[in-house]
Formats: sequence, structure tokens, C-alpha cells
Amino acid sequence: MIAAYHAGYVVDASVGVKWFVRDREEDREAALALRQRHIDGNTHLIVPELFVLEVPNAIKAGRKGTESELADVLATLGDLEMHIERHTAPVLRKTNAVAWAYKLTWYDAVYVALAETLGFPCVTADEALLRKMKGHSIVLRLKDLVFA
Repeated sequence: MIAAYHAGYVVDASVGVKWFVRDREEDREAALALRQRHIDGNTHLIVPELFVLEVPNAIKAGRKGTESELADVLATLGDLEMHIERHTAPVLRKTNAVAWAYKLTWYDAVYVALAETLGFPCVTADEALLRKMKGHSIVLRLKDLVFA
């Protein structure tokens, strides 16, 4: 277990989806607790631009949402006022390096690269990503976080 007291976290889409999908979502409470810490001003959530495309797409692809529900997801994401980082040249260069070094997709690597660039941990519920990043301390498993 890891105490969740960082000033900021880069969260990936696997965490964001848990905020909206209720059916059979493991660790949903941990995802909601992290989001609530952000809402309460106790931490800042940071995402790459890709996040706002990936979360609704994952919900739609899983046939877990209607068009109007996805419109609500987009509105909620906007209301959260997360810090959305552009895909800058330095982050993209680091994304390329991370993707090759750890055999990740660019979609996964951009979260890790952003975390490395900003110096905040990356939180994920993606077990495949965690296996590939084993030994890299910047990537944290959502279910290992403890919120006081």
C-alpha cells in the first residue's frame, strides 16, 4: 500500500473510465477517492490531451454508454478542471523513448512520459502496463493507493 499524498498525479484513461462505469469495475472506489482529493483541492490531476479522447472512446467501445451519457462524461471531465497537458515536442520525444524501452504503445507511453517530465507519479489500473513497467517507480497501481 502507498499513501496517496503527492501534490499531483498523472492519471491514465483506465482510471478515468472507472469514474463513469459502474458495472464490474474493480477499484472504482479508489478511482473516485483520487478524483475527490482533486475536487477537494488536496491534489491535482494531470492528463495528456489524449485522455479526453480515450475515456469516452473506451466507454463507447465497451457499449457502456449512450450518446447522451457520453455528452455527460465530456461535461464532467470539463467540470473537473484537470490540468490538460499538450503533447509538446519534449513529451513526444520522451514518449518515443519510453515506448521503445518498455515495448509500450504510444497511447500508454505518453502517460509515463508526461509523469517523468513533470515529476509526478502516473496512476493506472492497467495491469498489462504495470507488468511492462515493473521496476519503474513512477507508475503506481491504483489499487495500491491508500487515501486518508
